[in-house]
This record gives sequence, C-alpha cells and structure tokens, in this order.
Amino acid sequence: MGSVTEVPASATAAPDTVRALTCPNCGGSVSLRAAGLTVTIACEHCAATLDATDPVVKLVSRAAEAMRVPAIPLGSRGTIDGEAWEVVGYQERSDGETEWSEYLLFNPYLGYGWLVDDGRRFSLGRVLDRLPGGRSLNLTHGGETYGRFGSSYDVRTTFVLGEFPWRAAVGETVRETVYVRPGVMLACEENGAERTWTELTMLAPGVPERAFGVAPRAVRNRGTPSPHEPSPFMDRAKEAVIVGGAATLALLAVALFTPGERRAFQGQLSVPPDAATRTVVLGPVELPATARVTVRADAPALDNQWVDLDYSLIDRATQASYDVYATAERYSGSDVDGPWSEGDGRAARSLSAIPPGRYDLVVEASAHRWAGAQPSSPPLIGGFFSDLPQDTAQEPAAVPVTVSVSRGGSFGGNLLVALLLVWVWPLVAMMRHAGFETRRKAPISEN
Repeated sequence: MGSVTEVPASATAAPDTVRALTCPNCGGSVSLRAAGLTVTIACEHCAATLDATDPVVKLVSRAAEAMRVPAIPLGSRGTIDGEAWEVVGYQERSDGETEWSEYLLFNPYLGYGWLVDDGRRFSLGRVLDRLPGGRSLNLTHGGETYGRFGSSYDVRTTFVLGEFPWRAAVGETVRETVYVRPGVMLACEENGAERTWTELTMLAPGVPERAFGVAPRAVRNRGTPSPHEPSPFMDRAKEAVIVGGAATLALLAVALFTPGERRAFQGQLSVPPDAATRTVVLGPVELPATARVTVRADAPALDNQWVDLDYSLIDRATQASYDVYATAERYSGSDVDGPWSEGDGRAARSLSAIPPGRYDLVVEASAHRWAGAQPSSPPLIGGFFSDLPQDTAQEPAAVPVTVSVSRGGSFGGNLLVALLLVWVWPLVAMMRHAGFETRRKAPISEN
C-alpha cells in the first residue's frame, strides 16, 4: 500500500536555504537556493554556466552572449493558489518561429514547478508523475481529453540563468509534442532516451503579476492565441444564447396568447375601370378596445386589372383619422413559355393600436386596366397575327370589391424583427468565439 505524507503548514512559505557561492568566471556572488538538488547554475552576473555538483563550483562554460534581465528577478517569491514559490532559474527557448520564457520555481516541500511566459499569458507547469492515457491524436488525463496540437517540433534553449536540477545549457535541444484542451496543455519533451510530461495550466490574467510583484500585462484578444488559451468569448456566447433563448420564448408566448382576429365589419362596393375615383363610406365599425385593425380587400373578378384603395378609418366622436393604402391586382397572359398569371386580387393592410370607438371606413377606389394585356391567341388578319385587342368597343364591367375590417391579432413581421434583434448579440458572440477558436487551433498531423 502506498503511504500518505502530510505536508506541513510551512509548505506555503519557502524557507531560507540560500548558500552564497563565488563565480569563478567573474568573481560575483552566486546564490544557491536548492542545495543538493541543483546540478548547474547560470551566474546572475555573467551568465557563465557553473557545475553545482563540484565542491569548488567548477566553471562549465563562459557566457556566449550579453546578459538578459528576466521580467521576474531570480529570488522573487510569490504565492499562487495558496502555494509559495521562489524563482530559482530562468531560460529562454525557441521553436524557430516563436520564442518564450520559462521560470523555474522551487519549494522544498512541493519540489519544482514552471512559470511559462509565452508573451501573452502565464501558465503554471507541473511535471506529471504518471503517463497520460490514449494514443496518437488524443490523450486522456485526469478524466479530461486532450487533442494533439499540430506536429512534433524541436525546441532549443537560447539563454539560461540561475540554477537547474539538470545540466541546462544554451543550445540544448529537445523534441516536443503538445496536447491541449482549453486552459490546459500537456507537453511531452524527448531528449534521447529520456521523456518528460508536463501539465501547464493557464493562469488568470494578473495572478502571476500580483504574486511576484511585476507590472500587470494587458489582455489581448487579437492575434494568435496560445494553443491552450481558453476563449474569452465562450462565457459571453453561452450567456448570450441563454438570454436570447429566454427572450425568444417570451416573444413566442406573447404571440401565442395574443387574441386572434375578429371580424368587425364587412361591406361591398363596385368600381368601374378607367373611371373617376369613387368614394364610398362604409360602417359603422365597432372597436370595443384598443386593438390592431386589419382592412382586407377581395376582388376575385379582376382580369389584367388593378384597384387602388385609399382607406381612412375615422372616429365618429373625435374625427381622428387613421389612413392606409392598398392595391389589389391580378394579371395573366401567355408567352413563349406558356400561360402565366400574377396576383390574386387580394390586399390586406394593418393599423396598430387603434383606440376604442365607433368608426366610419371611407374608401376612395379607382380601377384600371393593364394597357399591355393581350389575349392568349391574337386574331389573324391578312395571314398575320395582329397585336390589336379584340372587342375594343366593348365597355368593361365594374369590378366588385369586398372590404372587411378585423380587430386583434399580432404583426408577424414585428415578431420576426424582434427575434432578429434579440439574436444579434448571441450571433456576434458566437462568431467571435468561433473566430478565436479558429486562430487557436492548428491542423492535426500524424507526424
């Protein structure tokens, strides 16, 4: 059976175990913070690599380039998620296209950790004590699934500073393969026969800066995200979809429970074609409450004709007028493609929120014939088809029009516009989330 080791409360604060050494290259003082664990030290003054396993601190290599100053100084201490860490090492690495910084953290009770800075966000890394499950393109760890991010690539160390539990040096190269899910990355590094798995958890913006007392970094949502960076738009998209769904249900409920149309009046009039406008007063139209009012015209006898209808709904008590215009039309004919028809002789127009009262419906109507109408089979004159209309002297019959007034109901167009407006925000949020994920993800390769 395995044993359980109780971590003392002092694990939340790294004790002072620093030893002072002298750099044989520049003579500067070098701090050894993890004595007994550190294998190499990069001098903080000249970047020379020292062998910490040698009692006299042997010089392994001299600095190959100018010193760089880490954003978080060596020896800095900070607490992340209730755990105290001290920065004991620093290295810069590159895959040939991008560069990033890695801070080696140490706590005598917790061991080593990594604070990885990719220029956008910080991630806290821990070496795994067991291998992930799965194979090839997908792995499982801690009950979560990780997808492979692109192909394996070489990572080269370009600068080192501080102490490390292995022989760290500029030029050290490993083969790295990463697997990601939003917020977490599993990185596998291979160097010869050695293979190391590290779990990197992305920290919330500002957490490492506050922990180690450095200037806060602005959060950027543009450009190429980190491979395991969670989409900043996901929560907004979820919230927007929930709000949009609730608003949609509310609008549909209002439309469903809105009273249907009830006929308030129906009358008829006849309109002679190509004659003076005819004015007819119909009514009374009784409206017991404020309501939507729809005026419909039905002229099924139209044949290559149309009727212009100007309605005025006039309150008998106040003389307030509510006006609307409509056209009923129907056309038919024949061409090279055969017979055709357009229109059905019906027209409907609606007025919103008409106050209660007794109204007269004043209708100004005028009918017109279509000058371009031709019979489907023109007569033959002299062996040729004639374009002249037949029976031109025959007087056209008046067009009968049935006019009805209904109250109640809802505007389907208004409901559609409201739904479109409600879903603008969710659609924008989802598009931004999808765009972020497109930038974050890379093509998956079997190599």
